[in-house]
Amino acid sequence: MKYALPLFALLLSSCAANVTEPARVSGAAPQSAQEALRPYYARLDVKLPKAPANPALSDDTVITRFAFGSCVNENRDMKFWDVIAAQKPQAFLLIGDNVYGDTRPTNGADIPTLTASYKKLNSRVEFDRFRRSIPMMTAWDDHDYGANDAGGAFAFKEWAENVYETYWGSSDEVKSRPGVYESRIVGPQGRRVQFIMLDGRFFRSDLATMPYRDPGPTLGWYIPNMDPNATILGKAQWDWLAQELEKPADVRFIISSTQVITDAHNFEGWTNFPKERERLYALLGQKGVNNAIFLTGDRHSGGFYKTTAPGLSKPLWDFTSSSLNFAFGKGDGSDREPDPRRTGGFWGIPNFGQIDIDWAAKKVTMTLRKDDGSVIETQVANAID
Repeated sequence: MKYALPLFALLLSSCAANVTEPARVSGAAPQSAQEALRPYYARLDVKLPKAPANPALSDDTVITRFAFGSCVNENRDMKFWDVIAAQKPQAFLLIGDNVYGDTRPTNGADIPTLTASYKKLNSRVEFDRFRRSIPMMTAWDDHDYGANDAGGAFAFKEWAENVYETYWGSSDEVKSRPGVYESRIVGPQGRRVQFIMLDGRFFRSDLATMPYRDPGPTLGWYIPNMDPNATILGKAQWDWLAQELEKPADVRFIISSTQVITDAHNFEGWTNFPKERERLYALLGQKGVNNAIFLTGDRHSGGFYKTTAPGLSKPLWDFTSSSLNFAFGKGDGSDREPDPRRTGGFWGIPNFGQIDIDWAAKKVTMTLRKDDGSVIETQVANAID
């Protein structure tokens, strides 16, 4: 039987329905919405969708080209999948808003719009063809997490995690812990690529917002959250990241669904949590990580950003690619969002990111491409140790 109770009714029923559970026998009340919902989810009888089969990326692969992108609306044109495949990437990273399955006012705690969006994606032949031919790694953002701009307080996040891990066939390691972060090192010694896929949703503290005003701000409502206890990654993920950065790798790609470097807007990003970004930069400096490049999405526009960080001898790059098929602009939107850290334009047209690694020259070429494969902009980073 499939349940679809409103949350307020669900919380009441879950407190009374199963008196044999230890928390109920002891009289202890649930300490969070997530805890209150667990008995409900345990009773759900739902067959969750799964993505088409995906070829494995061999651990000894010498990576010379991969691609990445974000923001796929499952109802829109999908020609970009064939265009990316024509570039012959050895892997593809889909780094958030992989479907638009947000909650609706009528949704139950089983988030039916999320599973419906994944089923719709499965019906798209271009995605099916791509998925069966190019190895993929994934991260999530808000629209496939389950609610716009949601973080750790999202009541349905444990079910959203189950849907995500089932659909994408997450590893046993990912399934064994809260959140969906993971890391992988590919390639032989001297040509090792590390992919670090962060989870900026499951543990994230609440966003701080401006007071209401009319008309509203054109570049978002959020302001920096300066609470010293506020977090993006949460303690367990921070500890894990520190361990991952100690592993030997020749170049590292740190994937964040939201932008890391820029302060030019008040939408979501690491700019919302300055102390967490300082901690990230400090960790890279402490570990001597001079070979990291951030890959980010979310913004429905693409561009390149560069900054310096204490303890690092090389600049940090943030390569934003968004959206694959759901862009909001018609070209370069730099005038709307000026940013001294951005090295070129801010392209509100459908795009994907391509990374080419020249191991002999120790150079990483980063290319932002249109959905027809043509080049928008290119930057080169000397990021290989």
